[in-house]
Amino acid sequence: MQTEWMWSGFDFDRATGKRIRVNESGASLQRGVTIADEFGKCNDRDRETISGRRIARKIFHVGRFSGRMARLCPYLECDRNGGQLEISINGHVVQHSWSEDRPYWTDRWTPIDVPVEWLCTGDNDVCFRSMDESVWSLLIESSRQPDRSAVSEDGGSNWRTEELGWNDGCDGEYMVRLWLDQYPESATLESNVVDHGSDPNGGVAVVGPYSVSLMCERTGKGTAVLQFRSGNTPVPRPDTWSGWQEGSNFENVYRFGQWRVNLGATDPNATPVLESVSLTVNRPSCTSWSVGGRSQQTLAKSSYRFASGRHDEPRAERLRDRWKLEEVVRGSVSEWEAYLRLRQWVRDQWEDGWDMGAIDFCPPWDAMLILELTRRKLSLGMCTHYATVMSQCCAALGLNARTQIMRSHCINEVWSTDHQKWVAMDIGGDNNDETRFVYHFERDGEPLSAVECHEAWVSDDYADVNVSPAPPPATEGRYEVEKRLRLFERFMISLRTDELRSLEPGESEHGKGSYHYDGYLFWEDDRTKPLPWFSNHTARTADLYWSINETYIHLLDSDGNGCLKVILESPTPNLSHFERESGPEKWERVEDCFDWRPESKGSELCVRSVNHHGRPGVISVVKVLMDD
Repeated sequence: MQTEWMWSGFDFDRATGKRIRVNESGASLQRGVTIADEFGKCNDRDRETISGRRIARKIFHVGRFSGRMARLCPYLECDRNGGQLEISINGHVVQHSWSEDRPYWTDRWTPIDVPVEWLCTGDNDVCFRSMDESVWSLLIESSRQPDRSAVSEDGGSNWRTEELGWNDGCDGEYMVRLWLDQYPESATLESNVVDHGSDPNGGVAVVGPYSVSLMCERTGKGTAVLQFRSGNTPVPRPDTWSGWQEGSNFENVYRFGQWRVNLGATDPNATPVLESVSLTVNRPSCTSWSVGGRSQQTLAKSSYRFASGRHDEPRAERLRDRWKLEEVVRGSVSEWEAYLRLRQWVRDQWEDGWDMGAIDFCPPWDAMLILELTRRKLSLGMCTHYATVMSQCCAALGLNARTQIMRSHCINEVWSTDHQKWVAMDIGGDNNDETRFVYHFERDGEPLSAVECHEAWVSDDYADVNVSPAPPPATEGRYEVEKRLRLFERFMISLRTDELRSLEPGESEHGKGSYHYDGYLFWEDDRTKPLPWFSNHTARTADLYWSINETYIHLLDSDGNGCLKVILESPTPNLSHFERESGPEKWERVEDCFDWRPESKGSELCVRSVNHHGRPGVISVVKVLMDD
């Protein structure tokens, strides 16, 4: 029997891949390449001074270039309005005048268009020189390699790549990036995992042997190399899966398989377009079992890895115990109520949070340190710190939250099992200690995610959107829906919540200046174009909103005698085990692989994941039918 899977057009959104764009024509490379020798892992005081005969140089190594334009993106600051800066690129000079009236997203980042004719293959010299009495500065990230930043104190006659910065004490790279209007050399698109024994609708699988035929259609200039691998678990693992192989026909493959296509641009100004991929499986005849319904469809997976805080992190346990977090959420009748209680507790920890404190210090993303300092009113506490504390307190309790960043603000998104979605929550938006208002948005009673808030703003659609709970009168109109949704014009997420174990990598004084860490993941769409000085942008919903705390049930008719083999798959952070419903409101622990003998033609199986904190995930239900 043959079964065929097809991907074309927007079907490729089921696959994962960085620097890939999907539309109705298929999958192609994402246009735009950001060259950066640093991550922006520095604070606002790690500066190089440019004035008088002291000039700074940055070298960019360009492997190839083409396209219509390039854009130089230095992170600059000047001590006076109208200050004059000369920037030379391979000997070509452009003048820049500092304006104190600057748009929000270019408050420090200063994009400067550069004709591509000024660039060359190999090393490109960029020098910064003050042309008047003004004092300019660049930020520096400490490192030893690639050693492409230098300073001169005699107008460019002599250079050194060490002892940089205002105190001649740094060795690293200047925060200057170069954006090229061209396609990357290559990118990889990786399919969702296919169950060879089943069908595209998620039916009951049959035992092999299986053989697979693959074919892809490509148009445009460039290359598309198709590869395949297979394994006996639904999640690829080195010990249970084969390696990647090129080819189109594969015999005696394992039950689960996956393809990937490496797209290559032979011309920087052209991209190949992957129009379609077909995967045909030859397998034994059908089973007499069929799936009559599923509560959980296929699991959405991100192209980007997310580093969750671990359940066994000792400092998370200390955070939970020292600040009595279990008592904060005790008595909550639902996970949602636990979030509501915790967010208000977080906001209540601050008085005069926006003051720099007695020691004039902006804490890094460490909830333990932040809470200790704020209790003594020693340091700054702003929206960044409120969101950090919320994310890490949630992790310490086995709840799922992440830090989400937008225009001049930092909030959280929490995963709600009750609502089965990510929900944006603003905990640090009220700097009035009299009200300490925390809230989220709802439309027709349904809480909204960050991307839903963004779409409401860019489409000017505020109908039935409200702030929940209703703002108290003392907030005096500061929480009007349109005013607060404007902050969602552009947003990104941090891809980690494990800062209690390590602060690296990250932006240590996030919020004190313009965002500059190049590890955030930005949302983009037709109305929100990428910022050229950042590398990670996506228009794929699952990259930001992947499945979490959900379980997919894989079924196999293993013996033809009425017994089904069950394999459970779940992207639950800190997964402990699975449970199966054994009776009304009764659950029993099961392994991730077990035998199930349905008792009737219309039997249902109900399972859920449980994390190491004992918090259950979304209940997944599958109903099977026996053919007459």
